Amino acid sequence: MSATALKPTLTVLVAMSALQPIALNLLAPAAPALSRHFGSSYATIQLALTFFLVAVALTQLVSGPLSDRFGRRPCVNAGIALFIAGSVLGALAPSIEMLLLARILEGAGSGSVFALSRAIIRDTANRDEAASQIATVTMVMVVAPMIAPWLGGQIETAFGWRMILWFMTVSGVIVLLLTLFKLPETAPNLGLRTPLLGVFRAFPTLIANRVFVLNVIAVSTSSAAFFAFIAAAPYIVVETMGRGSDTYGAYFILNAAGYMVGNFMMARLVVRIGAPRMVHLGLVISSVAMTVAVPLSLRADWSPIMLFLPLAVNAIGNGMTIPGSTAEALSARPDHAGSAAGLMGALQLGFSALMTVAISLVVTIWPPSLVVLMWLLTIIGMIAIHLGRRAARG
Repeated sequence: MSATALKPTLTVLVAMSALQPIALNLLAPAAPALSRHFGSSYATIQLALTFFLVAVALTQLVSGPLSDRFGRRPCVNAGIALFIAGSVLGALAPSIEMLLLARILEGAGSGSVFALSRAIIRDTANRDEAASQIATVTMVMVVAPMIAPWLGGQIETAFGWRMILWFMTVSGVIVLLLTLFKLPETAPNLGLRTPLLGVFRAFPTLIANRVFVLNVIAVSTSSAAFFAFIAAAPYIVVETMGRGSDTYGAYFILNAAGYMVGNFMMARLVVRIGAPRMVHLGLVISSVAMTVAVPLSLRADWSPIMLFLPLAVNAIGNGMTIPGSTAEALSARPDHAGSAAGLMGALQLGFSALMTVAISLVVTIWPPSLVVLMWLLTIIGMIAIHLGRRAARG
C-alpha cells in the first residue's frame, strides 16, 4: 500500500463496479425487439452478450498491467470513456454489426474499470481491509443483475431499445464525472520507467507465485459454480420440474440473498478474524451445502425448494470465498496489483464461461449434473485453499 495514497470513497468504487453488471444485463430484455428491428436471428442477437463477455475478459489482461505503469486514474477514465463511446455507438447503430461493435467497446471499457476497482482497493488497504471492501463492492454484482433486467424491460417498453443505450451513456458520464473529481491516484509504482512491453512481465512472476495461483483457482471455481447455476437452473426448473419461469425468478431471490449475506459477513468479520480463515469458513459452508444438494438432486420428487435451498446456503459461502480469495491473490504481489487484478479477472471469467458452455450441453442429458459439477468445483476450491495456506506458511 502506498504510504501517500488517498483512499477513494466507497461511492466511487461502487459506481465504477456497477458499470459492467448493469451493461451486461440491461439490454437482455430487448433481445426480441432487436431481432425484429434488425431482421436477425435470435442466435445472432445473443452474440451481443458473447462479444461483451469476451471483451471484458481480454481487456483485463491489458488494462491491469498498463495501470501499474501509467497509473490507475488515466486507465480508469479511459475505460469509462470507451464505455461511453460504445453506448453512443449502440444507441445510433444502423445495423446489427454496428451494435455488436458497440457491445465490444462497452465490454472492454466496463471490464477494465471493474478490474481496476479491485486493484485500487488493494492499493489503499491491507489484505483484510481489502477483503472487507471487496465484499461490500461485490454486492453490486448481485443487486445489479436483479434490477437491470427489470429496468431494461421497462425502458424498452416505454421508449424503445435505443433508450437503453442512451441510459447507459448517461450512467457512464455520471461515473466519469465521479472519477475525474473524486478518484485519487493510488498506483504505488507510478512514474517508474520501464519498456512498454515490460508492463506485461509481471504475468510470469504471478503465475510462478503459488499463493496467487491457488487463490485464483478458488475464486474461479466459486465463480464458475455460480455461472453454471445461472446457465442451467432455468432449464431444470422449467423443463425438468415442469414449473414456470416465474417460479425460477422467485426462487432465484434466495440465491441472491444468500450471496449478499456472505458478503455482509465477510465485510463485518474479516478484519477481526482474517481473510484466510473467512475464506476457509466460506468453502466449508459451500461444501456442506453442496454435499446435501447432491443426494437431493437424485430424488424422484426433486423440487425447486430442494434445488434452491442448499444452493442459497452455498451462495453464503461463495459470498465469503470470492472477495476473500480475491484479496489474498492481490496481496501475493502488492507491487503488481493491477496486473494481478487483470490476469485474475480474465482467468475467472474465462473459466466461468467454459463451465457455462459445458453445463449447457450436459444438463439437457442429465439434469442433476449441475449439482454434481458445483460440488466438484467446490471441492477443487477447498483443495486449492488448503494448498495455498501451506504455501503461505512455507
